[in-house]
Amino acid sequence: MAVITYSKPSLDDLKAIHAYISRDSFVNATRFIESIREHIKTLNTYPEIGSLVFPMKFNNLRQLLHKKYRVVYHFFNETVTIITIHHQSRLVENIKGIKEYKE
Repeated sequence: MAVITYSKPSLDDLKAIHAYISRDSFVNATRFIESIREHIKTLNTYPEIGSLVFPMKFNNLRQLLHKKYRVVYHFFNETVTIITIHHQSRLVENIKGIKEYKE
């Protein structure tokens, strides 16, 4: 089983998503964040389930889709590190966490 860790930027992403949805409903925002976290937990058992992101550039960078959000993570040595979580309408190559990512 893989161990899941969250980077500081990914935790900030979750807070920002919660704040955005909370403008309409705090309860729905909390439920949505819980659903993302539950989906991420599947990576404990199936860490390679996500498709590769920029496979020509990175060997271990993957993405897991949840509703309209993309969870970008790094999997190596039985550790999954969540790099960023953002809306799928944003281009991956423009995400700060991806621009600064180094394997």
